[in-house]
Amino acid sequence: MGQSCEKAYSPLETATTALFQVLPMHANPLGMLFGGIMEDWMVQAATMEAVRVARRPALLASLDSLYFISPVLVGENVSITSWVDYIGRSSLEISLLVMAENPIMNEFRLTTLAHMVYVAVGKDLRPVPLDVCISPKSHEEEMLYEDAIKRRSARQERIANRKDKVLDVTPPKGLSEKYMVVNEKVVMPEDIMHLNTLFAGRLMRWLDELTALVAERYSRGPVVTASVDSTDFYSPVLLGETVRIYSTLTYVGKSSLEVMAKVITRDEISGIERHTTTSYFTLVHIGPTGRSEPVPPFEPTNDEQKKIIEEAEARRKLRLAELETFKKNADAVLKLIGPRLRLPT
Repeated sequence: MGQSCEKAYSPLETATTALFQVLPMHANPLGMLFGGIMEDWMVQAATMEAVRVARRPALLASLDSLYFISPVLVGENVSITSWVDYIGRSSLEISLLVMAENPIMNEFRLTTLAHMVYVAVGKDLRPVPLDVCISPKSHEEEMLYEDAIKRRSARQERIANRKDKVLDVTPPKGLSEKYMVVNEKVVMPEDIMHLNTLFAGRLMRWLDELTALVAERYSRGPVVTASVDSTDFYSPVLLGETVRIYSTLTYVGKSSLEVMAKVITRDEISGIERHTTTSYFTLVHIGPTGRSEPVPPFEPTNDEQKKIIEEAEARRKLRLAELETFKKNADAVLKLIGPRLRLPT
């Protein structure tokens, strides 16, 4: 691995489980767990895992595409089991298996499987080498390890030009200014974690809130988050900086909507702005019966709108193909490691 390894762990030796109870304060108007809260909890669990194994501060660098397979209701519990699949020079590949539990019926169901990468950093927020590594001890763990390496290779191709992306601070283009929301927040002490940096879970909650606002504005009804495309963080956000979030409608399907969220960070003292991240959220309009219901179609009137829709349709096609693979992988991982971790399968 090209690194000093003073302590070797197998993937499942690093596993921990965090439990959360879904209260009314965590729910949307439909009585379902708000997607932003779930994302916040997942980042909390992954951050604790990364810091515990690395034994130093670690920042979220990337979140692979996330699909919510089933909703979680008020009164249910959420268990998030996280483990480290692979450790590079300064990075940690972390997986999370999220289960919903109905404690009254004693029923469990798979909610999602997530993959995140963290980078261990020093006080100057620069990556630092790790002295721990991952060494699989079984066939099952070897499969987890190999899958992590494949994800890592694909991710490295995706973020190859991240230095250029940091400089892209232009406002995004959506289908209509009528369905764009621009919100600014100052990073306060209650928003930060290690080394005075913005907690990524808090940022994901903000993005979920604002993309849902745009989707509700268009659909004229409640929506739920169905998926979040791969999200890469190009630069950390610091205490006292201003976060400007653009949330804009980019696609309208039969009952689903795609909303882009682009984050620009500004240092108000120097005036320097940085592109922090861009992600696409897919949200579904839900009717009174709790099922998805159609939304008004969007008819493009110019070439720019047609181009935005064409690009969104390509993302949607890829997303639908990935969803089937995602479900199979999530079920396979649950069956693979569930018995070893005493998880319900």
